[in-house]
Amino acid sequence: METIAFYSYKGGVGRSLLLRHVAKYLASLGKGVVAVDFDFEAPGLHYKFSGGITAVPRRFSGGAVPYLLATAEGAASPPPLEEHTITLPVPANRGGWLRLMPAGPAPDRAYWADLKELGDKLRLGDSSGQGSMALLDLQARIADELKPDYLLIDSRTGVTAIGGLATTILADTVVCMLVPNQESLDGTLAVIEALKSAPRLASQKPIQIVPVISRITTETHTAGLVQHFQDKLRENDLTHFELPGDDSAALEELGLFGPLFQAYMRLFQRLFLSALV
Repeated sequence: METIAFYSYKGGVGRSLLLRHVAKYLASLGKGVVAVDFDFEAPGLHYKFSGGITAVPRRFSGGAVPYLLATAEGAASPPPLEEHTITLPVPANRGGWLRLMPAGPAPDRAYWADLKELGDKLRLGDSSGQGSMALLDLQARIADELKPDYLLIDSRTGVTAIGGLATTILADTVVCMLVPNQESLDGTLAVIEALKSAPRLASQKPIQIVPVISRITTETHTAGLVQHFQDKLRENDLTHFELPGDDSAALEELGLFGPLFQAYMRLFQRLFLSALV
């Protein structure tokens, strides 16, 4: 199972939407995909898969926060992941499948109470490692029980404990999403530097980092911001990808020969070359 975390230093840059495009694309190639929302304080991945309407059934009470809370409370056996994930539609006759583990039944009031209780129990920022062990256990359960080809994680924006665990401990690859303004560029560069030096488990390979700048226009290039970012990345032996213009449309609606569709294809080839062969 390959684990890819989607991270952004600032919100509103198209991170969750990119994850949605990647998940749908992989399922269309016949791959098994699990998408997990780890943006616990501002959960919204479940809206991206349904055109702005929640993909969570009305009576659904599962998700990552309820699951982690149940295991943190010392349940005799972990609850089945079937109860905490939702099957999403994918193109027929391709052999792929897609399951979503939302953060939980947000914006229901009970979700926020569960999130506070989870924070008290796991102490994600504590050096004891309680939080990292809980997340590693969930990742292992997904691999063993659901057996996907890919686990896609929507990570928390900014510099947070849960975002740090998702990007440094769980991920094989981190997609760093940003927009071409100084705040986003500088913050992302700082995070990339931290990722390159972050401690890993002995069994893990170095993190692969893929920077992606969205909403590129001619003006952003002439302003020199993208060139500055590119020069800094070159110092770290990294190359960025660019998504031009408006990234709000569904991938299947972008047009086969449009510049944004072609940009997505270049990015997907970088991320999933083995899946395309």
